[in-house]
Amino acid sequence: MNRKIVVMIPRLETALMDRIREKAGALGFSAEFYADETDARAAVADAEILVSNVVSLCAHAPKLRWMCTSNAGVEGYLQPGVFASENVMLTNSSGAYGVTIAEHIVMVTLEMMRREAEYRSIVAAHDFRRDLAIRSIYGARVTLLGTGDVGRKAAARLRGFLPANVTGVSRSGRPVPEMDQVVPVTELDSVLPQTDLLIMSLPGTPETVHILNEERIRRLPREAYLVNVGRGSAIDQGALERCMREGHLAGAALDVFEMEPIPPGDSIWSCPRLHITPHCSGNITLSHTRRFIVEMFLRDLENYAAGRPLEALVNRQLGY
Repeated sequence: MNRKIVVMIPRLETALMDRIREKAGALGFSAEFYADETDARAAVADAEILVSNVVSLCAHAPKLRWMCTSNAGVEGYLQPGVFASENVMLTNSSGAYGVTIAEHIVMVTLEMMRREAEYRSIVAAHDFRRDLAIRSIYGARVTLLGTGDVGRKAAARLRGFLPANVTGVSRSGRPVPEMDQVVPVTELDSVLPQTDLLIMSLPGTPETVHILNEERIRRLPREAYLVNVGRGSAIDQGALERCMREGHLAGAALDVFEMEPIPPGDSIWSCPRLHITPHCSGNITLSHTRRFIVEMFLRDLENYAAGRPLEALVNRQLGY
């Protein structure tokens, strides 16, 4: 009997399913595809490999040896009791979301700087006012807190707007070609006052929780902008709201929050100059993202079948 792969990826095109079936068959596996979580839960009981973004399926797969999550973030898989067997290799799809998230970053940055929300309100009132003062990425000092795939792709796109400089901040401080300089996170406090646009794309790890606390928010210039597309836990959300209500920061665009979904009565909904999106910047709805996820999986399926190390293997201690 062929070894079983269960795949549950939203909106997966027929051509991509066929590619997985072909590669799986050539390597001695059979691939089954599911759109419904209940059906997938029954199917994973004898699965050796699971490709999905549904964490709860792992607990129903006692024979699982490899979990390939179609997500980039893996914090949900690192909690005790997630897997029916603890001897499961975990890979992620980091790298698949850089294009869609980078485009989101450019979009919300321009919307804030060009005051698009206010102009929409003016037009909705059938007014033709056009005197709002706007800002530009041109000549801005850009800081990217996080220099992984998302940070690099965002930097590459923002450089086309001719900012004054593009500075990366990472744990190691290792240089990346898309940025003018990269400094270690130990220098974050000195970089923030020299920042007009701060973009955060950090993973959810114990080290990143509230890395942007109230003290650091206030180190940013009063007229700076903030974009967070990484994890909501990286910002002290209460402190950010407090600062913004006091007039600190020209604008902030958050795609991620400390609690998701945001409770209906949460005061963050009415925070001034705050652009809210519902964790959609890195959604799997872009076809490029799905193709990338499948290509990553197929490369590692060849590695797995040959007994080689997996390229996308997660370091559980680091959390990515």
